[in-house]
Formats: sequence, structure tokens, C-alpha cells
Amino acid sequence: MRPGAVEDAPLGLRERRRLQTEAEIHEAAISLFEEKGVAATTVQDIADRAGISSRTFFRYFASKDQAALPGHRRMLDVIESLDVSAMPRPVDPMHLIADAAERVMLSENTASLGEHRRIARLLAMEGDMRSLAAAQEQDLSKALRVALQRNFPEHDDARLLLVAEVYLALWRTSWIRWGELAAEGEAVDPILVFRECRSQLDSIFQGGAA
Repeated sequence: MRPGAVEDAPLGLRERRRLQTEAEIHEAAISLFEEKGVAATTVQDIADRAGISSRTFFRYFASKDQAALPGHRRMLDVIESLDVSAMPRPVDPMHLIADAAERVMLSENTASLGEHRRIARLLAMEGDMRSLAAAQEQDLSKALRVALQRNFPEHDDARLLLVAEVYLALWRTSWIRWGELAAEGEAVDPILVFRECRSQLDSIFQGGAA
């Protein structure tokens, strides 16, 4: 899950440097988690390994878990920026969130098979890594519910909570399946895994579940 951006246009020098620094911090975090474990690794350790100051680290990531799993941070940024005021009505909350998640997946550069395996192994073997991911999901859940209530005040709160939880489950399932495929030696772009999981979810809602 290397930090990256959609390659729609050539990037400027400043943006290339930003992405390079993000990638170096990400690599440092993953390497240290493998060597020392999540609990024993500090932000300062990651900063030192990446050759930057801790102050610079916090310009890019709010915590060490964000550095290891940056997709969650990008999803949080997209959720917090959701605004349906300029969109043609009606807007379907379920499609809105799924489309937002897809944009985040598209921003992921295709990592090497080796990196897929490393992250999948950490999630499988490091309880602390799974705890970090779970904590990030809690943040996503809270932010998503707030964003939905702000954009769809006419909807019942229970309905919006269900939408939020269903699509967080889609987000989580996509990454779990991506990790399983990586562990099996299959390098698959995360967006393809997400689209397949989304298709399966649509099928369930349409009464296609076995």
C-alpha cells in the first residue's frame, strides 16, 4: 500500500518530492515493524530510519499506524471532504461512499508482490498491527457517520449508520481479500479486488446471496 497518486497528469517537482518522502517513511515503518514489532517501534525510530526529523514525519502522517497503512488516512481525508451540495439530486448515500472508497483505491500505486506479502504477513502475525488497523476503522466509522449526517440530514440516523457500517465492511473485506491473495503469491491491484467485492455486495442486496 505504497503512498501514491492517480497518474492523470505529470507531477511537479514538489509533488514528486512529497510522494517520495511519503514512500520512504512508509518503507521505514514497515521495515521497523518487521524488525522490532509494532509496539517497540516509535515515531522517532521511523523518522531516523527515513532520514528526517520527527517534526517532518508529522507533516506527512499523524501516527506510526498511518505511516504503515496510509490508505486509511486517504480514506479519512475523502470522507471528511464529502459534499453533495453541488451534485444533481437525488444522491444515493450508498453509491456515494462506495465511489469515494474507489477513488482512494485508485490512488494506490500497484505495489510489488514482495510488499503485498510483507504487509499481509504483518497483519496476520502482529496483533498490534491488527489493533492499529481496527483503531483506524473506528476513526473512519465516526467520520463517515458525521459526513453522512451533514450531507443527508433528511435521512434517518439508523439508516445512515447502517450505510456507514456496510461500506466500512466493504472497505475492510477488500483489504483482507487483497492480503489473502498476496499471501498466496498473486499480485492484484487493490482496485480490482475492491470492485469485485463491491459487485458481490451489490449481488447480495439484489437478492443474489446463496
